[in-house]
Amino acid sequence: MWYAKMYFSEKKEVFQFDSYGVQGVPSTYKELPFLESLLSFMEMDCDELTPSLRRIAESWERLFQDGDREAGTATMVELGQLKSWHIYLELLYVRWYDRFSRIGADIPVSPLYQRQVQRFFDLVLDVDQAGRDPQKQAAAHYLYDAPKDPELFVFHPIPLSFEPVELGRCSSVLYPLHISDMIDYSLRSCVERGITVRRCKNCGRWFPQTGRVSAEYCERPVASGQQTCREAGAFQQWTKKQSDDPVFKAYRKEYKKRFAWIKAGRITDEQFYAWSEQAREMKKKCDREVITLDEFKDWLGKP
Repeated sequence: MWYAKMYFSEKKEVFQFDSYGVQGVPSTYKELPFLESLLSFMEMDCDELTPSLRRIAESWERLFQDGDREAGTATMVELGQLKSWHIYLELLYVRWYDRFSRIGADIPVSPLYQRQVQRFFDLVLDVDQAGRDPQKQAAAHYLYDAPKDPELFVFHPIPLSFEPVELGRCSSVLYPLHISDMIDYSLRSCVERGITVRRCKNCGRWFPQTGRVSAEYCERPVASGQQTCREAGAFQQWTKKQSDDPVFKAYRKEYKKRFAWIKAGRITDEQFYAWSEQAREMKKKCDREVITLDEFKDWLGKP
């Protein structure tokens, strides 16, 4: 029998899918940063999936009513293409191998879930709007298992197990039957672990605060060769700090001037590099207040 598994391991989430139910050798295995599946689902345009979902529904109808085997093949091909959109959609693909009648309820990928999760972020997880205590906020906005706000995500019992997931480590493992199960598991895990979310100061996307709660830049996946927002943000902060530092400004001004002397033939490379080493040492003394800024500037101005 097919299976789908999802579990969290420290700062990552792991997905395993297999159409034939062979544990340990899944046909699909994927690791993502913690909460990345839910956040990328939030950013997905569900309307773009509508034509594909409509074709799948039409093919199923021909398969069930007319016994059209080509319609079944067409459905499989369409599902194979659909799963490349998002890891959640892999669930539809593996369930094809089980009972067709049980897959129908999952076909609509409705923006409703996205709106409900967004509302949950606003009221429970957003550190800047809801505060730093997701447990307290969740308790305030739910009465037993029912949300007080009709726009909030509705939690339901989900199929959780507990088993070894890595060498020497056990964890709760979700065996999802529906896409909503994976959303549910992600949200409740954030509340249980006290993890908040924030919009990145650089890209504007949501990110989980699995480290410092004061973090303003995300480490969400980027294209190969590109900097993460946290890397770019650190450089921006360093640049801003240095640009406001009178010691660095004085050093940088003299550095550029003497570097230009190399091209003008006034000094050699060796002379420039010897000076720059001395200048860095003098800058350190000024940073430590061993010498004053004026003394440092006087030293820089010497030929």
